Amino acid sequence: MSWLSRFLNGIRRDRLNRDLEDEIQFHLAARMEELTRAGMSPRQAKEQAGRQLGNALRLRESSREIKLFPRFESILMDVAFGLRLCRKNKIVTAAAVVSLSLAIGACTAAFSLIDALILRPLPVNDPERLVYAVYRSPGDADDRAPFNYPLFERMREASRSQVQLFGMSFQSRRDAVFDDSGGQSEKVYPQWISGAAFPLLGIKPALGRLLTESDDLKPSQHPVAVLSYDFWSRRFGRNPGVLGRWVTVKEKQLQIVGVAEKGFTGVEPGIHTDLWAPNMMWDDSALTSPGWSWFRIWGRLQPGVTADQARAILQTVYTNFRRERASGMRADAPRDSVERFIHTPFYLRAAANGPSGLRQSFERPIWVLGIIAGLVLLIACSNVASLLIARAAARDREMALRLSIGAGRGRLIQQMLIESALLSIASCVLGVFLASKAGPLITDMLSTSQSVVRLDLQLDWRVLSFLTAAGSLTAFLFGLAPALRASAVSPNDALKSGSGKQTARIGLFRPLVAAQTAFSFLVLFVAGLFLASFAKLVRTDLGFDRNNLVVIEVEARDLRQGGQKAFAVWRQLLDRLKENPGVQSASLSGWSLFEGSRSTQNLRIPGRPVDAFEHHYLPISPHFFETMRIRLVGGRDFEWRDGQEGSPSAVIVNESFARRNFPGESPLGKRFFQVGRGGTLIAQDIVGIAGDAKYDSVRDATPPTVYALLLPESWASLQVRTHLEPAALAALLRNELPRVHPAFRMTGVTLQSTLVENTLVRERLLALLSGFFSIVAIVLVAVGLYGVLSYGVVQRTREIGIRVALGARPLRVVSLVLSEIGLVTLIGLVLGLAGGVAASQFITALLYDVKPSDIWSIAAPLACLLFACSLSALLPALRAARVDPTTALRYE
Repeated sequence: MSWLSRFLNGIRRDRLNRDLEDEIQFHLAARMEELTRAGMSPRQAKEQAGRQLGNALRLRESSREIKLFPRFESILMDVAFGLRLCRKNKIVTAAAVVSLSLAIGACTAAFSLIDALILRPLPVNDPERLVYAVYRSPGDADDRAPFNYPLFERMREASRSQVQLFGMSFQSRRDAVFDDSGGQSEKVYPQWISGAAFPLLGIKPALGRLLTESDDLKPSQHPVAVLSYDFWSRRFGRNPGVLGRWVTVKEKQLQIVGVAEKGFTGVEPGIHTDLWAPNMMWDDSALTSPGWSWFRIWGRLQPGVTADQARAILQTVYTNFRRERASGMRADAPRDSVERFIHTPFYLRAAANGPSGLRQSFERPIWVLGIIAGLVLLIACSNVASLLIARAAARDREMALRLSIGAGRGRLIQQMLIESALLSIASCVLGVFLASKAGPLITDMLSTSQSVVRLDLQLDWRVLSFLTAAGSLTAFLFGLAPALRASAVSPNDALKSGSGKQTARIGLFRPLVAAQTAFSFLVLFVAGLFLASFAKLVRTDLGFDRNNLVVIEVEARDLRQGGQKAFAVWRQLLDRLKENPGVQSASLSGWSLFEGSRSTQNLRIPGRPVDAFEHHYLPISPHFFETMRIRLVGGRDFEWRDGQEGSPSAVIVNESFARRNFPGESPLGKRFFQVGRGGTLIAQDIVGIAGDAKYDSVRDATPPTVYALLLPESWASLQVRTHLEPAALAALLRNELPRVHPAFRMTGVTLQSTLVENTLVRERLLALLSGFFSIVAIVLVAVGLYGVLSYGVVQRTREIGIRVALGARPLRVVSLVLSEIGLVTLIGLVLGLAGGVAASQFITALLYDVKPSDIWSIAAPLACLLFACSLSALLPALRAARVDPTTALRYE
């Protein structure tokens, strides 16, 4: 008989039983007929046929073994029995499934994020041969990836036999105007790439054509663009008529010529590219300037070539290029600094998973959260194991009876493990549902108003494989101890009523209680550090007032190259806004604080040694300090006359700049020089000193900053301090901007407080999720400890009754119950503290102004856990103290 038929017979057992019965009856009837024809009476023939056929039950069982797999049948029987048992013990089943599903769902959601952001390879051909270039400047701890186009061209020509290079710009949201939008802009994620990128990546078109090398030969000669399939679906509803339409991005019109294949959303995990354009459609000056680093260099290794072989050639080109640039440096530049600049190391990193700024920021936090979720899963397993051990103790008679009639120990272990597997399967199903909801919520937490994160969290084979492994391991972890305990029961003792050996079985719970306590303390300890760190970041003094401050992006393309005329128009805009009673003050800047943009400058200070340290730079208008509420320590604010032609170049510096460059003296009236392009020196006169204000990071110390007068033309960031709601202010600006000048257009509105909060996404994520996990851990350990103590009180009711009858006071009974578990809990706390000290080395870099060794870092989680344990132990202890001796002595 085929294995498939035997397998199906195991499923259709009722039908098999009928077939076997019919077959036996057929053989019996046939034999009776033969004997009747031989002259026997029907009664004699039936008796004789039965004797010849033999034991019908034995025949049926031997036939069953031939027609099905006996082990498979036993498994099915155990599954059916386990389902009935789960329905019978609804409370235990619900408690186990809920606790496990929360933990499994958290682990699955964490793995989905880790897989999508860190582990999953790019959807391109042969991603293992992809590399990307980085360098590490002197003093840098991390790699840097921006390169300039002239260097890229040299590298591409010199390394064709080793690696095929192509370039891709870094991605950021930009305004785009499609020809069907009526002139209204929308935010998109564009990327400028080499014409050879799509062929080297192996991407095919879903519609039209993709970019080719001929589109990337001369600046501004091929204004074409390719849409992603995802953006084509969202924005155009997969309309084939999109081909030939025009879109304006970065002030250049591009014609849509194709759509990339489905599933390809770019090469940077977390960012879905909306459209691609040739590198040659970027700014013309960026294609020739060696000082403008704006894109990443990618490469596909030739067959048989290793990354080290290709790097050797590219390092030579890179060093020679930097040597040429160093020849233009000033003669007074320190020789060691020049040598470090020339010999900067160059590397090729594996790009199978795609380089990602999001990964660089969140890789360690997501791994930490995944580990915390794993600890919660271990707590849940310990909790469920305690429940199942208690349930197994109540089934001692059942197990003893099974053993006494011939069941083997392996058969009992199989039954218990199958019951555990059923709980695990139900938990996995519910956990998948929870993970499908939690994953997108966490992705939304990673997103900010300036950057939308998109991760593919679909339920694929990788996630299902993880879920299967997690479910199997979980069933084994919480099911093995109850299975071994149940199979080790003594039939003689279990079948004797009133056996006193039950009182010792609380010892089986001790390792589980210690493990629960240790894991819970570790989760609470780490969560407490993250919560304290986030709280301190939120309370950090930024040096300016973020409240009631609205930031507006204003564009005026027609004022480009407007000079003093444009300057006057922007001044008129500020004057017009200040006339509104809802506006307290308004100012302009090149970009907003905490927006994510930054500019650094090299300076030369007379009488000071040449310093390679870069100073932050921010162009602002008059009244910027008033609007931001940054205090002026000395000197004066900017005035509009500072921007007139022929006026001295006035600047304002912050206190950090003064302390670094003019220690012990006032910088007012002093002059320094800004190093411009080509090494030219531009004189700057200090007219004011501003208080320290954070520039783009709450974590980092305030950098030395130079504020220069902004001469706006086509774009500026407008800060407005107002009592109006942002929506009302936006409506006001939409009306006021065209009245000042028809070129003005508002492209974005946000709150300054939102910009600050956007920089704390990582810390907020760690604080919220670790806090949630800590609550789950406390609840689980409290429920688990309550169950263990309640079970111990029930098992020791007779003993406690005897003690009370002999004169034991209630307090003595309470201490007796608590001493059973107190030492184990203390051991768990010590182990948890040791684990916390070890884990703190891994998370220290994620903390802010918080030390794991601080007394409050240890005392807070310890107090929370002790309070939860004490509360969970109170009810069982009081129940034990109220035991009636008369009732207890009649126990069993």
